[in-house]
Amino acid sequence: MGDRCDIEVVVVGAGLAGLVAAAVAARSGASVVVCDVRAAGGRARSDEREGFVLNQGPHALYRSGVGVDVLSRLGVGFRGSPPHPVVSGYTEATGGLAVLPTSPGSLVRSPVLGLRDKVRFARLLTTLPKLHGASFGALSAAEWIASLGLSSRGAGVISALTRVATYAGDLDLVSADAAVAQLQLALEGVIYLDGGWQSLVDGLVTAATSAGARVLEGERATTLHARADGTFEVRTPARTLQAASVVVAAGSPTAARALLPHPPAWELGAPATAACLDLGLRRVPATMVAFGLDQPLYLSTHSPTAHLAPPGGAVVHVMRYGARTSTDDRAQLWALARRCGIGDADVVAQRFLHEMTVCHALPRPGPGLTGQPTIDATRTAGVFLAGDWVGAAGLLADASLASGEAAGRAASERALRRRAATGAMVGP
Repeated sequence: MGDRCDIEVVVVGAGLAGLVAAAVAARSGASVVVCDVRAAGGRARSDEREGFVLNQGPHALYRSGVGVDVLSRLGVGFRGSPPHPVVSGYTEATGGLAVLPTSPGSLVRSPVLGLRDKVRFARLLTTLPKLHGASFGALSAAEWIASLGLSSRGAGVISALTRVATYAGDLDLVSADAAVAQLQLALEGVIYLDGGWQSLVDGLVTAATSAGARVLEGERATTLHARADGTFEVRTPARTLQAASVVVAAGSPTAARALLPHPPAWELGAPATAACLDLGLRRVPATMVAFGLDQPLYLSTHSPTAHLAPPGGAVVHVMRYGARTSTDDRAQLWALARRCGIGDADVVAQRFLHEMTVCHALPRPGPGLTGQPTIDATRTAGVFLAGDWVGAAGLLADASLASGEAAGRAASERALRRRAATGAMVGP
């Protein structure tokens, strides 16, 4: 079986959630090992191609999200800039592009809405920051939008903004409390990160390892066994790790379920998927940002706003919320790119990612965010969960970062209590 290593906290998975859990646990004084079959970072890793930094699809960090607070507490810095302020609405049926109302100023000049809808939209922009999102958990995002009394065109605008905020292609499948909360965060603003999200991955790896955590890349956890004395064995092909606590941040609920000693009683929402075309261009496109009004589409130019491209170049992400077939999605994304002024001669680097999972389980209408599994919903004391589908604090990366922090804290507290009771300190 290989080496045996007695430590205090094992973290399974080195994505954002796992790295945060490891950093938090190690900073508390626990000995920590992280194992992952892949390189650290998971879906947050960025790739460099021909001088362009490409995230795995469009990534933005919410300025007022819980994730920023987690990063701050860990001392992980980042730099970046907000998106281009002018957003166009794209109607695929006609090929039309028009200024989309995303602020009071753009609302006045936008031809997308009539006067009645503009009045109701202005009222919504005023009241949205004051809404108590938790009160909408029983509704789907689609039902909430229908309750606003807008025309079909007005509802189309709100739906487009909600898809961008939640990454959900089908708004019937995501709870309205999550949608309202994400729209509130969107009004506070997002930033695109210089150097891509790899900068966050690198910062979290440094935070974890500088506190003493050991990251084992390329080692997949094959089994998690609960021992009679209350400790655990996590086995990889290379070694057996014995620990007082375990954080399962393995990515998907399926991967987590396969490791847990006892079958969990989760009721999960649907995953959110996307198809994405990542482009490195010689020049900035004529239309820098476009949201689909009659199709779940999105195009955004992430540089030169953020430092991701060589001088004069641009990084553009074109995405469909809700992946279908590779052939259909690729053609649809290229059609939007060309409508925004991107030609074949402009492309230096490109990558098509089909059926990416952008959220493993959306909050369900009914229970809403509070129906998401908690970090201790494992039916095994001492084993904790973390990931984008865990906890009631936000969606997407915010959920990963917040649940990682909570799970790392809980795992280290249990391990340190055991150390105090036994008088033994272990380490890698």
